[in-house]
Amino acid sequence: MSKKEHRKTDQLTAGFLLNKFKISINPALAYQLIINCIGLFLIFKAVTNFEFQAEMLWIYIFWAIFSTLTEMKPITMPNNDQLTISFAVHISALILFGAPTAILISTVANIFTDITGRRGLKKLFFNISQYAITIYLAWLVYQLFRWNTGPLQLKTDAPAMIISCLVYVVVNFILVSTVISLSQGTKLLRQLTSDLMLELIHFASLVPVSLLIVILYNYEPVSIVILLLPLAMAHFSFENYMNLRTETRKTIEALADIIDQRDSYTAEHSQRVAHYCSMIADELGLFGNSYETLVTTARVHDLGKVSVPDSILLKAASLTPEEQSVMAEHAEVGFKILSNLNFYKYGALYVQYHHERYDGKGYPKGLKGPDIPLGARILAVADSYDAMTSDRVYRKALSREHAIKELVENAGTQFDPVIVNVFVNILQREKALDKKNEDT
Repeated sequence: MSKKEHRKTDQLTAGFLLNKFKISINPALAYQLIINCIGLFLIFKAVTNFEFQAEMLWIYIFWAIFSTLTEMKPITMPNNDQLTISFAVHISALILFGAPTAILISTVANIFTDITGRRGLKKLFFNISQYAITIYLAWLVYQLFRWNTGPLQLKTDAPAMIISCLVYVVVNFILVSTVISLSQGTKLLRQLTSDLMLELIHFASLVPVSLLIVILYNYEPVSIVILLLPLAMAHFSFENYMNLRTETRKTIEALADIIDQRDSYTAEHSQRVAHYCSMIADELGLFGNSYETLVTTARVHDLGKVSVPDSILLKAASLTPEEQSVMAEHAEVGFKILSNLNFYKYGALYVQYHHERYDGKGYPKGLKGPDIPLGARILAVADSYDAMTSDRVYRKALSREHAIKELVENAGTQFDPVIVNVFVNILQREKALDKKNEDT
């Protein structure tokens, strides 16, 4: 056996031994274990500190049912976070009854909803634990900032309640976003900023409801029943909005995919372009709405080709000037379609300008350099690369190396040189990783 073969055998043997005896730690499970330990300790502490009063039994039962109802039918956000209206119940319960009672009410409600919803023990333990931590920290802050020791005094205790609500939202948001990020392998900052404004609006709308629950309960405990219907209506209105938003996106993406499939050579083109855009956005550090707008828009950037006849779109020969003019109109058509939809309001500009050139010689407006929106400049690079590396009716696909060469040669003229440099670095890292995987 040659020295090279010996070395290869030694490497494989070493790799096998490392994999055999290496202790792998799942970050998501480790994180959940930590949260569960802290949360279960707080629940145990709540049980030991809970002062049961027989005359309050019906009140405990009512609040447990109230909390259970608010945990049902959670709204799933695009980032996989789930929103409920239980926030209002938790905040009002900790103000009225203190942390132990509020934690136990939340725990009972989540045990019931998670068991009946068959969400599994892992999710059940995490839910009751993260809520226990969230409520306990919100209660500590409330006690720290309030002036009175008795019942809530609106004039003096309102700031303490608002700060307590803010702590609740932040802690709950971080705990849940972190477990989703670790479980799905997404970046935490992206998870935290995805649909952030919508979630903040949802929570902010529940703050006055929490205050109203406290006021009504102190006036007449049974009177808080009148809030059930408004709370339910607010929840279902938000759910309907999210469903409409999701269905709009899915419909437009399905239409875009159908347009891609008109030409067998461009099938899944938009999906690949969206993937390249997400890679570039990650490298540039784009998060929140900037990231979401870019990736969702990239999925539908060729929607305007619905107006291009097959005789032009599928033509094997070079296009005439008149045909090129018709093809060029797809950017404006796509913009007109998407600009009428609130979900794509900002991304529509990326579609309109994704054929602009960095030197100002593109279309439809002849924008130049930084006057072209960043999303459109990213989209132009990703779109061109996928076009070059895909088979077309009039030519075969270029190799990755050839396409990279074209991007580099046209940086500063057709493409933004910074984005080209970022994307080329990504592609070269992928190539090196592919080679490493082949060698092993």
